[in-house]
Amino acid sequence: MFGGNTLKPRYSKVSSNPSSFLPLPATVGAQIKTQLKHKNVVVVIVFIVFVFYVFVSPLFHFITGSFGSKPTVRKYPRGHVSTSHHMIEINSRYIYPPIEHAPYLKELTIYNLVQESKVRDSNFPEIEKTLVQSLNIYDNPDPRAQAIKEDEQNKYSDLSRAKNAFKNNDKKVFKPKKLSSGSYPEVIVVTAVDFEKYSVEALTMIVQNRVDYAHNQNYGIYVRWAQEFLPHLNSMHALENSEKRKWIRIFCIRAAMFAFPEAKWFWYLEEDAIIMKHSINIKDYILNPAALNPIMLREQSIIPPQGTIKTYKNSKAENIRIILTQSESKLETSSFMVKNDDVGRSIIDQWSDPLYLNYPNFPYGPDSALTHILQWHPFILSKTSIIPARTIAAQHTDVELPPPTNGKGGDHIHYYNGDFVAHWSDCKGSACEANVEHYFNLRKTGASS
Repeated sequence: MFGGNTLKPRYSKVSSNPSSFLPLPATVGAQIKTQLKHKNVVVVIVFIVFVFYVFVSPLFHFITGSFGSKPTVRKYPRGHVSTSHHMIEINSRYIYPPIEHAPYLKELTIYNLVQESKVRDSNFPEIEKTLVQSLNIYDNPDPRAQAIKEDEQNKYSDLSRAKNAFKNNDKKVFKPKKLSSGSYPEVIVVTAVDFEKYSVEALTMIVQNRVDYAHNQNYGIYVRWAQEFLPHLNSMHALENSEKRKWIRIFCIRAAMFAFPEAKWFWYLEEDAIIMKHSINIKDYILNPAALNPIMLREQSIIPPQGTIKTYKNSKAENIRIILTQSESKLETSSFMVKNDDVGRSIIDQWSDPLYLNYPNFPYGPDSALTHILQWHPFILSKTSIIPARTIAAQHTDVELPPPTNGKGGDHIHYYNGDFVAHWSDCKGSACEANVEHYFNLRKTGASS
């Protein structure tokens, strides 16, 4: 009676699950119903949120945008003086340092023009770092008191006058006497000059060349001493490295954007160049989309001649924000143009980021950094145009090349008589001076108008 399999589950026939040995607890049914109710509530909530964001919210914004107040327009942050809280407003569209101060600056040396100090990080006290700063860190917070102090110093010493002018160049901002049609230059020619590299005579020719061209075309110029940007590079020896010193170009054009915030385009032109044809209006020559469109090098390898990444074949001239040239082997930044809008300024800001500046494996400094950016950031590549070098940076040769016949012929890189700009690179000593004098006089005599 009690052996074998005589024992059977008492509730097997009435259980909700006949195969079970034990019945389900009495509360299970209620729990299941409650869970189903919760799930339904969650589904309903998700559905309502979905309908709101997909249908109701866009309609609401459309109605309020049509009949309500206008949406807030986001603007790129205003620039600032990189080394000071002070500004010096001037109404001349030709901003450049006193070139006659070059001998005094040489006498002072960079060690008396910027402040170098050794600092230790509180988190890593065993590591000593070098910090290079502008002398503007010693300015009186009151600009009037600082001006009085400098006026007193300038009365008694030519060296003090040169020193104060040197550090104050960063503060200069263009402010026209009145904002009217034509009072603000649309294009600014930007150059950094090195008082150690060129004589006063050569520096005068270089700056005068920019002033003459800008005056002819109603443009502006912005010239700074290259040594002023040593704090940006945080190095007292950066100018000794031909590739490292190229970074000054980017910092100089950023400073120009602050000094001329309403300009439309900035053209950086290296000091090793002379503008040969002052009759050329660069807006009509390149910057207008109708002029730029036919000279854009589309499907052009970023690293010539056969680099994998190329400019887009369907790029539109009206979308371009930065214009560059190439040599036979790489991008060149001795002469380039940037549009002064949110996209153009953001490209410059990214390009000058310390991560790029301090990266040790860029063999050509900012040229390599920009090459990297264009290869890895399609949006920036879509805003970039490469044009033939002879348009804005024709390369000097020691041997005079025969002129093209009827304006045609010749290669796409080297300078021919009649080209817009003559540029030389890798010159040393007296050869640099000779190039300045040769091209300045060539233009002046009318051989290239």
